[in-house]
Amino acid sequence: MNSFNSKRDWYKDPQNKKISGVCSGLAQRLDLPVWSTRLVTILLFLSFPFAIALGYLIAHCCLEEKVI
Repeated sequence: MNSFNSKRDWYKDPQNKKISGVCSGLAQRLDLPVWSTRLVTILLFLSFPFAIALGYLIAHCCLEEKVI
């Protein structure tokens, strides 16, 4: 029996946010700790600031907030 849930959406998490909830929503989607997602985002931002800032801004504008 296949227990894989292929219908998992990515939302901004307003309860666990630091800036806009993008990283915490991604962490919930990928079943990772929130701190690790934020750390990877910061490290990638230091290497590719324009691309990561643009991606974060697009995600902030396009993602819906998670309904609690």
